[in-house]
Amino acid sequence: MRPRTSVGRAAVVVCILTAIALAASVLQGCSSAVTVGKSLADSLLPLPQRTVWAPCPDPDSYFDSYRDASGSGTNYVYEVNAADENGRDMTVDIILFGRKASGEGWIKIEAKGTSGLHYDSIAEDEVPQAAREALTTDFDL
Repeated sequence: MRPRTSVGRAAVVVCILTAIALAASVLQGCSSAVTVGKSLADSLLPLPQRTVWAPCPDPDSYFDSYRDASGSGTNYVYEVNAADENGRDMTVDIILFGRKASGEGWIKIEAKGTSGLHYDSIAEDEVPQAAREALTTDFDL
């Protein structure tokens, strides 16, 4: 039996993700299917994983929302500006399940690709100085 190639595995993953996204679009509506599909792709593909920090987003700044699997609650999707311990910035999507963001404090995010896999509320003094500076510096244009 011949071993599978990386291209073959990638094609299988793309097909599976496409099927999941199509099923989700039928069940939940088109915009949420894109969000869920992107999050699934980021978690399944061999993308770099890193820890980043961000100010907690404003509660009403979500860019997408959709009913949860039970149909009794709503999940909210936020795009946050985050930075790593070296001050390198990136944009990360996080999904808050069943609630909106508090808009207060900071969050520590375990990100893969541009999706937040796990996140926790933390105190500002737990955020590395370089990340805090990258996210709180005002730039004059």
